[in-house]
Amino acid sequence: MKKIKLLLSGLAIALLGGCAGSVQQIHNEALLPEIDVIQVKENSDEALKLAQEAKLDVNVLSTKVTELDNKIILLSEEISSVSAAKIEELENRLALLVEAYKDLHAQIKAIEAMPLRASSKNQKNPAPTFSPASAIALVNSPEYDLYQQALQIYNKRQYEEAVNLFNDLLKHYPSGQYAANAYYWIGECYYAISDFATAIIAYKKVLTFKNHQKGDDAQNKIALSYLKMGQSVEAKAEFKKLVERYPSSEFVPRAKQYLKEIM
Repeated sequence: MKKIKLLLSGLAIALLGGCAGSVQQIHNEALLPEIDVIQVKENSDEALKLAQEAKLDVNVLSTKVTELDNKIILLSEEISSVSAAKIEELENRLALLVEAYKDLHAQIKAIEAMPLRASSKNQKNPAPTFSPASAIALVNSPEYDLYQQALQIYNKRQYEEAVNLFNDLLKHYPSGQYAANAYYWIGECYYAISDFATAIIAYKKVLTFKNHQKGDDAQNKIALSYLKMGQSVEAKAEFKKLVERYPSSEFVPRAKQYLKEIM
C-alpha cells in the first residue's frame, strides 16, 4: 500500500513537471509576437524620426534657396534700375552736348560770315564788328537759357511741358537763333507720343528756315511720320525729297532703302 502511494506521488510530480514545462513554453511562445511588434514599432518610430529630420533639412534648404533666389532677383532689379538710370543720364548729357556743339558750330559760322572791322581810317561807314564778348552773349542770352531748359525737359520725357517751353521760346523769339530748333523739338515731342499729324506740322516749320542744320532731320521725320500713319504714298514722296534735297545727309542710305521697300 505504501509503495502504491509513492508511485502515485511520483507520477503526479512528473505530470506536474511536464505541465509546468508546457505552460512556460506556451507563455514564451505567446510573448514572441508581442516582442516582434514592439521591435517593429521601435524601428518604425526611428524611421519616422529620421524621415521627419530629413524632411526638416529639406525644408530648411528649400527656404534658403528661396531666400537666395529672392536676393538674386532683387539684386538684378537694382542693377537693371541703376544701369537704366545711368544710361538715361548719359543719353541726356550726350544729347545736350550734341546740341551745344551744333549751336556753337552755327555761331562760329555766323561769326565767320560777318564782315571784319574796317582797317581804313577814312571809311565813312565802317562795317559792323562782332567781338568775342558778343559771341559769348549769344550763348549766355535768355533765349539760349530758355532753349536749354526746354531741351532738358524734353530729355526727361516730359513732353507736354517741353512743348510749352519751346512755344514760350517761339513766342518771345519768333525769329531767334533757336526758333528752327524749337520747331524741330516740338515735332519730336509729338512724334514721341505718336501724334504724327501734329509732328509733321512742326517739322514742316523747320523747312521754312532755308539751309538750316536740322533741315534733313525734319525732312526725314516727316517721311517717317507718314510711314507711321500708314500713308505710304506720302511717305515715299517725302523720302524722295530727302534724297534729292539733302544728298549728303546721313539719312539718305536708309531713305533709299525705304524707297525700295515701300510699295
